[in-house]
Amino acid sequence: MAWYSKLFSAMGVNIVSTIGGVIDDLVTSDEEMALTQNQKLKIETAYKLKMQELLNDLDKRQQEHEQNLEAELTERLKIDMKSDSFLSKNVRPIALIFMTLTVATLALATTFNGDLKPAQLEALEIWTPFFATIMVTIYSFYFGSRGLEKMQKMRNGANK
Repeated sequence: MAWYSKLFSAMGVNIVSTIGGVIDDLVTSDEEMALTQNQKLKIETAYKLKMQELLNDLDKRQQEHEQNLEAELTERLKIDMKSDSFLSKNVRPIALIFMTLTVATLALATTFNGDLKPAQLEALEIWTPFFATIMVTIYSFYFGSRGLEKMQKMRNGANK
């Protein structure tokens, strides 16, 4: 008897869902369909507004985070300059001089040596963007931060 009930219950579900779909299509009025569409539009609009709010909040938090990082970096530089340690006061110029000499040496070594092997040329292709990025970062940090320090000193001198 169990197989008989399984057979008809499976057919019954298919038949009921098919008949229900046909009746729903026939009985549902255009007004009900319009209401359903309006509800869908309201839900989509609410979703889009909420997503926009979340994105705005995320942008705001990201800006605050970047401002905090800049403030911490500036504070760290101030502490380094107040220190009595030679290295902490001169780490930026030392890094600048070292990287400039390193890149200049590598450039001169490759310029005047025309007998580079393919492996050496491949290594240069890999390291050149790295050194370029490091140099731009160091130069912009060193000269950018020095400029900001001088402007801050001038501003503080004008306020006194």
